[in-house]
Amino acid sequence: MCAIFGSFNNSMFEVLYEANKQRGNFASSIMSLTKDDQLIRKKRGSIDFDKYTYEPKSNYFLGHVQAPTSAKRTWQYETSHPFETTSWCISHNGVLTNHKKLKREYCTYLLNTVDTAVIAYLLEYFTQEEHNKGKIIIKPVNIIKNTLELLAGSYAVSIVFCDTNEVFLARSGSILHYNNKGDYSTMSGTDFRELPEGVILQLNKKTKRWNKAGKFKHDSPFSFI
Repeated sequence: MCAIFGSFNNSMFEVLYEANKQRGNFASSIMSLTKDDQLIRKKRGSIDFDKYTYEPKSNYFLGHVQAPTSAKRTWQYETSHPFETTSWCISHNGVLTNHKKLKREYCTYLLNTVDTAVIAYLLEYFTQEEHNKGKIIIKPVNIIKNTLELLAGSYAVSIVFCDTNEVFLARSGSILHYNNKGDYSTMSGTDFRELPEGVILQLNKKTKRWNKAGKFKHDSPFSFI
């Protein structure tokens, strides 16, 4: 099991971490967004907030806790969330069943064996396709839709479009909750509601609310908690 969570407020972020940490203590990460940048910190084990210093210019925090994904239980930065490309950062809870097939079709030279790495690559692949068509302004919702509709299995994702630091949520199978204060969490809490499958939410940083940005075709034959 893994978990994803995020908040505008660092105190609420720590509350959400406490609610989700039972789902994975092998590795953890915090991604802090500023106006123009992303600060990512990954580590083996749990987060000790008494020793953590927040970036003062941060305006949103995204977290991930990870259970071991292999029998070797070897921690590596490259196999820990979030996964990064030139234009995207993604954290994921769930299990893809077709990531090897997608790797053969779209990214045979990708060395990372973690299924989430394939999602990150596909986001970048479709982004570069748009650039190759001469498009300067990229619509991230369309890129996300095209990517998610290729996936099979179970997933809940938090996605950052790094060019603009826009934040998106989506799920199929795996659980994910959100509230009207801009928070999200694998584990539910007071005033949280379940994100419908096949819906893409986008965070409005001015109103601090999640807005429906799009829909995607999905196939979730089972729910993965």
